[in-house]
Amino acid sequence: MPFPRTEAPGELHKLEQLCNSARLLYTEDALITAASASAWLRAIGVDAGELNRKEHELLVKLRETVRDHLDGQERTSELNKLAKLLLAPPRWSSRGEPVLPPRKTGPLDVYLGECIALVFTSGLTGELERLKVCRNRDCRWVFYDRSPAQNSIWCSMDVCGARQKMRTYRSRHAR
Repeated sequence: MPFPRTEAPGELHKLEQLCNSARLLYTEDALITAASASAWLRAIGVDAGELNRKEHELLVKLRETVRDHLDGQERTSELNKLAKLLLAPPRWSSRGEPVLPPRKTGPLDVYLGECIALVFTSGLTGELERLKVCRNRDCRWVFYDRSPAQNSIWCSMDVCGARQKMRTYRSRHAR
């Protein structure tokens, strides 16, 4: 993690990790090719083998749709399509707990299904509101907002926050 933020708690870390597989500020993207995406998945413990083009595109689409959704962009249609593709109907486990199971059982399918289910369930509980996208358009790093007022807007005040303050200062004094 390039910024001094504590990772998101519990399962939300999975979404944070997926979204941050691209470090836009440094023009790095772990999912740039199917081979690099396969390696990234292995590194996070998902042994999906070598991804084909369709699987690779689906992984990237999920990442970008989730990041855009967290950023407040309208992505309802895309989220619904992904949920329909990746999730089976809701069920109750043998212990009586509600679950949103993945539609298929392969390692990649399970991972993608868990991610989209997590967007849904954490949206219901309100926890998803704490996952934020850095307001710096060149950055868009996803972070967990631990502030009591939930009003953090920068991944780091030392990086993106300081840059914006400097831009604001310069624009005021350039007049």
